[in-house]
Amino acid sequence: MDLAGLLLDEEGTFSLTGFQDFTFLPGHQKLSARIRRRLYYGWDWEADCSLEELSSPVADIAVELLQKAAPSPIRRLQKKYVAHVSREACISPCAMMLALVYIERLRHRNPDYLQHVSSSDLFLISMMVASKYLYDEGEEEEVFNDEWGAAGGVAVPTLNALERGFLNAMDWRLYTDPREIFEVLSWLESCVAEQQGRRRGWYTYTDLCVLLEQPAWQLALGSLCQQLAKHILVLTSLLCASHLLLLRSLPPGRLSYSPAQLLASSLFSCGMSTALQTWMGSR
Repeated sequence: MDLAGLLLDEEGTFSLTGFQDFTFLPGHQKLSARIRRRLYYGWDWEADCSLEELSSPVADIAVELLQKAAPSPIRRLQKKYVAHVSREACISPCAMMLALVYIERLRHRNPDYLQHVSSSDLFLISMMVASKYLYDEGEEEEVFNDEWGAAGGVAVPTLNALERGFLNAMDWRLYTDPREIFEVLSWLESCVAEQQGRRRGWYTYTDLCVLLEQPAWQLALGSLCQQLAKHILVLTSLLCASHLLLLRSLPPGRLSYSPAQLLASSLFSCGMSTALQTWMGSR
């Protein structure tokens, strides 16, 4: 998705006028619709389908990812814990994506930290830091440390220590380019689509649209179409050849076409088949 269409106004400029009312920024509704549709948040704006907690498929991926990132068996992250914290702390999908960016940075820059922190603590503290980064003081979405501690079942002094440790491990580098967020969003969408399609045994139209945006799926589909076309062309050539053999076995008086016409038709069919096979092989 084009960032300009999400962050800039119709004249191509970004204005801070009315910035406090984020829901009316250009492209916000488009991004919200994309998240609701592709991350299985639903379309009910009133109750269970709000963006103030993680959807079930996103929670599944969060559990799987954080268990791999922080393999410690102590306080191993469970989906029930993720659902409870996201509901009590009103974790938005954008905070979730920003937290995933932070965890990926830790995997490359400070992997030792991930070996000594539990996956539950990593989930709680990464979501808290990401939410603080996105929602500054005074915003409606602001949640204080005591509220985060109550949501995660962690004492405030312990939570403060976890926060300091996380920030030190990150070297206090929390800024994230918007392109990184959209890369994570694209990856998360493909994971959700693939996971849900496999679980159901079939894919929705939206799932297929998401998967076909991924280079790996485009390459796989292209290879499949290429192989199918080759097999169809080979079978067509065999069918034409078998028809010619059958026609040659008939008495000459019963043929509606002359042998020369049949030969020309056969050569044309074989030539077209060879040309199409060559063209498909070069793609």
